[in-house]
Amino acid sequence: MLEIFFAAIVAHYIADYPLQGAFLSEMKGKLDYILFCHVIIWTGCVCAVLGYFGIFAWWKVAFLSVGHFIIDRWKARKSDKINALKKDLWIDQFLHFIQIVIVVV
Repeated sequence: MLEIFFAAIVAHYIADYPLQGAFLSEMKGKLDYILFCHVIIWTGCVCAVLGYFGIFAWWKVAFLSVGHFIIDRWKARKSDKINALKKDLWIDQFLHFIQIVIVVV
């Protein structure tokens, strides 16, 4: 299980940072469609790992995508960008971490 969790966390960090890119990062707080695109990329990467290890389920797609959308929309729409890059980023990452724990366990 630790191997699956580690692989899912790596997929999370790849999809949540380098695969997001500057455009998605800047625009996801302004347009829900752009946020949706980021969520689909992220969910796809995490679910690819789940599929590889044979623990994919459609409820996990829904749980991960809806949860990621809500969490990122909350953080991206914050007016205090200083806290968005400090405290709020930690909250955002912690919540994604919890999502991954739930779908792996």
